[in-house]
Amino acid sequence: MVNVDFTVTNVFDISGRGVVMVAGRLAAGVIEPGDILYDSVTGARITVAGLEFHGGREPDEHVLVVPANEADRIHIDQHLTDQRPDDGLTRTPRLLHILDTAPDIARAQGHDYVGVEHLMLAILADPDAVPTQHLRKLGLDPDNIAQTLQESIRDSQPR
Repeated sequence: MVNVDFTVTNVFDISGRGVVMVAGRLAAGVIEPGDILYDSVTGARITVAGLEFHGGREPDEHVLVVPANEADRIHIDQHLTDQRPDDGLTRTPRLLHILDTAPDIARAQGHDYVGVEHLMLAILADPDAVPTQHLRKLGLDPDNIAQTLQESIRDSQPR
């Protein structure tokens, strides 16, 4: 079996369709609707909802259809594979949810980046996350910490 090696060359947001079109070059492997691909560096999960076929393209050029709610996980020059990176980290559903929520928090604050502050807010929003539980055991209030962090972010933004 040949592992998928797909490099993103363009991303198109198709208004009203609820999907984004992800153009790229497939250097190895086969991609089919329903496949799950992973960012080769971060392990971010990408769902292939479908494939678009257009005449006149090169044999290795493909256009993937990806749900719009996953668009923030895709960027030009990104390498996607069908294998999760083997970095020794266990990506639990809770961790994946936190990693998926952080960009939403960043966007809601008007940021075009995801920083440690957004990850911390995503963690604090999950009452069952291990760090949140430990803060509670230490007698700290995660909601109060999140509110203070949000105020600090708001106060540090240029007006």
